[in-house]
Amino acid sequence: MTAPNPRKHNGFSLARDLKRRSAAVLVVSLLLSGLFAPLLPAEAQANQSNNPRLVLMLVADQFPFSYLERYKSRLSQGGFRYLQEHGATFTNCKLETATTHAAVGHSVIATGAHPWSTGVVGNSWYSRGSKGPKTPTEDTSANLVGANGTAGGLKYVAGTTLGDQLKLATNGRSKVFSASVDQSSSLLLAGQLATNAFWMDPKTGNMVSSSKYGSTLPGWAKSFNDQHVPDRYIGKPWQRLMPETQYGASTRDEYGRERSMPGDGKRFPHIINRGDGSDGGSYYSNFAMTPFANQMILDFARSMVEKERLGSHTDSDLLTLGLTAGEGLTQHFGPYSQETEDLVLRMDRSLESFFQFLDQEVGLKNCLIVFTASHGSPAIPEFLGERGMTAGRIDPKIFTTFLDSKLDSQIGEEDWIDAFYPPNLYLNFDAMDNQKVRQPDVEALVSKMAHSVPGIGDIITAWQLYTNQPPNGPKNEAIKKSYYFGRSGELYVLPKPGFVFTDKSDGTGYGSPYSYDSHVPLILCGAGVKPGKYGTTTSPADISATLSGLLNIELPSLCEGRALDEAFAQVAGPPSPRVKPAAEPDAAAGADKNAKAKRR
Repeated sequence: MTAPNPRKHNGFSLARDLKRRSAAVLVVSLLLSGLFAPLLPAEAQANQSNNPRLVLMLVADQFPFSYLERYKSRLSQGGFRYLQEHGATFTNCKLETATTHAAVGHSVIATGAHPWSTGVVGNSWYSRGSKGPKTPTEDTSANLVGANGTAGGLKYVAGTTLGDQLKLATNGRSKVFSASVDQSSSLLLAGQLATNAFWMDPKTGNMVSSSKYGSTLPGWAKSFNDQHVPDRYIGKPWQRLMPETQYGASTRDEYGRERSMPGDGKRFPHIINRGDGSDGGSYYSNFAMTPFANQMILDFARSMVEKERLGSHTDSDLLTLGLTAGEGLTQHFGPYSQETEDLVLRMDRSLESFFQFLDQEVGLKNCLIVFTASHGSPAIPEFLGERGMTAGRIDPKIFTTFLDSKLDSQIGEEDWIDAFYPPNLYLNFDAMDNQKVRQPDVEALVSKMAHSVPGIGDIITAWQLYTNQPPNGPKNEAIKKSYYFGRSGELYVLPKPGFVFTDKSDGTGYGSPYSYDSHVPLILCGAGVKPGKYGTTTSPADISATLSGLLNIELPSLCEGRALDEAFAQVAGPPSPRVKPAAEPDAAAGADKNAKAKRR
């Protein structure tokens, strides 16, 4: 027997039904009036809120704000253009740090805090204990799930993330997931309390996780890996999405200063080769810097949304996706290349398809979508030089060799420089002890020497920061926010605008505080957001504060950002109480009082 459709009830049948269940109606009425609200379990109360059912955060790497305008005429209706036309676009969003490495950007987005609080001073820093590099997600106590090896963790990252706070606020009921090709991106964006964080193992091409989140991969993730998605592209050509004549916003194909993909050339079509895996290297490094890597993450996210039923729970769920292909690709070909333009256009089409999928599964009206980037990108220096601009390259090894030789000649022969992980220069404390010289004096001397190198810009020493006496400069506050004592170097060295630290003679780098590196897109679209274009000064640190406000949860523990409440949609509340207007005699009484004052 077919169950009756309540939408087809006529007035009489509905009235009879209500009469039979008068007790239930009474309870519902009392609940709606709020009398029983304090007695409701937390889950039922949350169901009455207007929170989005699914928060989707999309974080691209090496994606300057300028891309959205430069390629606007060729964007689809349902991708980036959809976000801009239906969301709140912040046109002046800049990282407030002087170090704009990907790991720094990811940690700022997730925690709302800067390196001076989180300790994430770069993609890596020098460890005096191990005499080598240390990364923010290094953790040998965690094992890979889905492959062999160590997985990493967040023991070097201070503070909670947005995902952590969502988990705490809902007593663990909200589902929090992240996925990326890059391990660091996925872990930093997820947090310690996430349901799970996934990334591509560079040796097998499988999506893997950490034992911090569970002992085995979910069945749907195993099924996804059985498809061997990266292998579908190995040996295959990467063709342009459109005819070459439509890539007028980019340089000519095979620009001389571009850096070839390993085993390939500088010209379309590019053959996606497999790495040899030597010295623990990646078999899938070429694939990871193509548009198809971003597409794989979005396809993986589809399986996640379907099988984990994201957006279908009483409490809000959070899904963060790191679209990291631009990191490697742009450093090879530069931000004005046809390769980079094709990456953006294909990302746009991939997002259009993914948004259509979300609309069917969850409903876009129930989603809150955020799009931003971990950092931007400088142009290839020679590209700027050809146009009459001052630009160049600074080889870190040549730079430190120069400084070491100068110190040898002025103080005594020692290995004066322990390491240089731009922008952090680490001095050798043993050398200073051997020569019986004070650290502040050596820092000042090195700073003076470094300023003589072409392309070197601002330099601040640890002593200047420790005594709060930095020299005057527009980037001082950004440098302070980037400096973490014990991890940052004894000197913080910035290049001049247009210059990049790199040991390569082609391609480009990134990581400076200048607009091309720090100016990133920020778009909020969906539930709780008032569409429009906003020119207020904002930062990626504001994202977690804004989402915390829209989700009605506590801020991440170290959050320094502000909620962008100018873009909050007005939610209709209960009607204002009717207030009886003031009686006319009050006015008359006031006039009578004035008259008496005049008579006196």
